[in-house]
Amino acid sequence: MKKLPLFFVLVTLCAPMFSQTRQDRLTRHVYYFAADSLKGRQAGTVSAHKAADYIVNEYKSMGLKPFYENWFLPFSGPGTDAYRDVVAVLEGNDPVLKNQYIVVGAHYDHLGIKKGKIYNGADDNASGSAAVIEIARALCEYRDQLKRTVVIAAFDAEEIGLYGSNALAKRMLEVDSLDVRLMMSVDMVGWYKANGNLTLEGVSTIKDGRKVLRSEKLNLKMVNFEKSILTATDTEGFAKMGVPTLAVTTGLKSPYHKPEDDAELIDYEGLDKVTDYLSDLTLEVASDENFAPSGRVARKHRDGLPIFETGLSLNIGSSHFDFQKAAFDGKTGFSYGAGLSAKLNFGHHSHCALKAEAIYVMTSAKYPDETNVYSSALKYKGSELFVPAHLILQGTSEGSMYLGLGGYYDHRFKASLPVDQTIRTEDYGFSAELGLKVASVGMSVIWMSSMAPFFEQESAPSVRQGTALFRICKYF
Repeated sequence: MKKLPLFFVLVTLCAPMFSQTRQDRLTRHVYYFAADSLKGRQAGTVSAHKAADYIVNEYKSMGLKPFYENWFLPFSGPGTDAYRDVVAVLEGNDPVLKNQYIVVGAHYDHLGIKKGKIYNGADDNASGSAAVIEIARALCEYRDQLKRTVVIAAFDAEEIGLYGSNALAKRMLEVDSLDVRLMMSVDMVGWYKANGNLTLEGVSTIKDGRKVLRSEKLNLKMVNFEKSILTATDTEGFAKMGVPTLAVTTGLKSPYHKPEDDAELIDYEGLDKVTDYLSDLTLEVASDENFAPSGRVARKHRDGLPIFETGLSLNIGSSHFDFQKAAFDGKTGFSYGAGLSAKLNFGHHSHCALKAEAIYVMTSAKYPDETNVYSSALKYKGSELFVPAHLILQGTSEGSMYLGLGGYYDHRFKASLPVDQTIRTEDYGFSAELGLKVASVGMSVIWMSSMAPFFEQESAPSVRQGTALFRICKYF
């Protein structure tokens, strides 16, 4: 976007001459934030400060007050101390409920200039910043109905690591010990028509969330919890401290993190509808005495590990025979199966746990033909239930490795091998597991090596069975 359209220039110059609609104002906000003159609003820069000053002037014009001693909440981050949030407040009127807080926020920073190209970030997140300004304006008109206190926040430094929202979460929850009942992040809401819906992630963190969030005017996509381990928005700092959160977006249909994300591409009619819905929702939540958290938190936002975890695994691998007193071994065969697991963590931040599993495996292996051990083989087939039990040594952060050491019990339901010896139905041995767990998904390899003879007869060859499985596990 090299020039502002003529109609926008005229509207801006003539604004005092007529009463603008909300859609007009949203258009004006987005075009200001996403103008080339703001150079992509890189966090902590003069251009970002201009965006913050614009927000403050809008708040002043509607009679808002700063939440703290002044409009800006400064904080430190990578490379500079020039970062700052803009934090305003509408105080509630109920003598008790005014001590409960609703936070509505959007980040105003973007990516700046890269390789000579300006990343204006019209959808990300001029759209959300514009919406929050107009949500604040709507709440000012109905401030007498507010029972809870509403904090309106514009965050800096989201794009480089959620620093602004984390700073406000720490200040409100750790320093000031405030009772925050909901945090709503409005991030990329300018492409409603193209996306076909407004997505709300975190519905199940609110008691009766689907009922509270219903709408007859918008197509809503309600998601119980934020799940992606690869993405995050400004809800994260609050959610990890136990606050119910809503991540609000129209999705990634826009030119996300590309120079083409310009103001003329925004769906302003859709943005107006989204703003209207969010304004009504905020007013309802701030006025409803029965609004409450559900007590449920997304797995990715939990503080530490749950005490008890269960999981379902899919397994593929191989089995083989190890001859203890011979110069040859059997060849491996394909094995596969599924299992259930239960894990007891010794604490939310403990590096130790106990894990037990039941893995049903269809095993196969090749057993040397006694008539010609070097040129042919007999095929073993079995259906077996492995029950390994491990002491787990683990990390407690996202993407942690873990090591399990212990033993296992094995019951063979079916075992066929065309030899004269009798196969034992029960087995036991050593086992070990090495894996990586990221949020609710784990990947690992487990090795199980038998200590018991494979055959019943003492006169039979001394053979042990070994099994190795690669597994993917989903934890619940």
